[in-house]
Amino acid sequence: MSYRMKSLAVAVAAIALTAVSADAIAKTLRYAEFGPNRGSRAEALKWFATDLEKRSAGALKIEFHWGKALLGTRAVLKGVGDGVADMGSVIAFFTPKKLRTYNIADLPVANSDSWVGMRAVYELATTHPAFIKQMSANNVVYVSNYTTGPIQLICTKPVGSLADMKGIKLRGSGPYGKTFADLGATVQRMGQPKVYQALDSGLIQCNQNYYYSMKAYKQYEVAGHVLELDWGQNMGFGIVMNKSAHDGLSASEKSAVAASGSAMIDHFAKVMMEGKDRDKAAMEAGIDGKKITVGRLSDAERTMLLAAGSKYVKAWVDGATKDGLDGAGMMAAYDALVSKYAKERDAKGYPWKR
Repeated sequence: MSYRMKSLAVAVAAIALTAVSADAIAKTLRYAEFGPNRGSRAEALKWFATDLEKRSAGALKIEFHWGKALLGTRAVLKGVGDGVADMGSVIAFFTPKKLRTYNIADLPVANSDSWVGMRAVYELATTHPAFIKQMSANNVVYVSNYTTGPIQLICTKPVGSLADMKGIKLRGSGPYGKTFADLGATVQRMGQPKVYQALDSGLIQCNQNYYYSMKAYKQYEVAGHVLELDWGQNMGFGIVMNKSAHDGLSASEKSAVAASGSAMIDHFAKVMMEGKDRDKAAMEAGIDGKKITVGRLSDAERTMLLAAGSKYVKAWVDGATKDGLDGAGMMAAYDALVSKYAKERDAKGYPWKR
């Protein structure tokens, strides 16, 4: 073989080796996250990325784009579907028609257990044909879930019963806010960053919120009374992946994504539940001299609250049916899954305590 031919052969071999090496290089998935690179959810996302890299033997890595750097909050679903990002955190509330099935997770139902709720949503999302089909129609694949934790009220004055809701100026959202309005409250809508000033100025007297958010936004400084409702939770809130990118993964990589998505449920539930207890205790003990007092609805009043909210559960069923879905069947499936995981919790405890 001539020197030239040998050189050509070496060059061809080098190109082939480079191609093989390129296949072996980890796939870097661009992740669009609207939140900042701090806080419990951000840390859980980093945990998810590490877990995915381990389960995929280094084949899948995540590159986070924090704080809306890649996509705005409302743009994540379309942006991930279009391939602007490979993965992202999506909120179903912003696209009620496109994610009608996912909005089932935001309804004012009795379950307020973070692990039970997220497990039920995860199984529904990964097994129910209508749920999978609707995600696919947006060119995304559901991967995992978040939760806000149970819904509570923080107020500038004591509120201890449903009768106290009448005439109260309250910031609320979604079907929960609508239910408060049905109970006689004057409901206003605003983002959490504006609530502190609204409470301090008297523009509102109560805010629909969660313990971690009350603490994060320091609302305990201007509102010293919490009414524990433990009323449902917002879970139409999770991780999706571009369907084309997902379809392009190997079988083992798809398995790694599914396994990490499932593991994220248990991890995030633990984070949220322990965080809730910690944040509540800190605010009750007092932070910089500011304390909260915590009251609870009676069992009878909580039953009345759930009955008032059931109007909006039915509205979701009716809306889903109008969209051509089996709304009643899907709700029954969701309820059955909530019951399934509540029984598992009661029999075995939470996964991290077994």
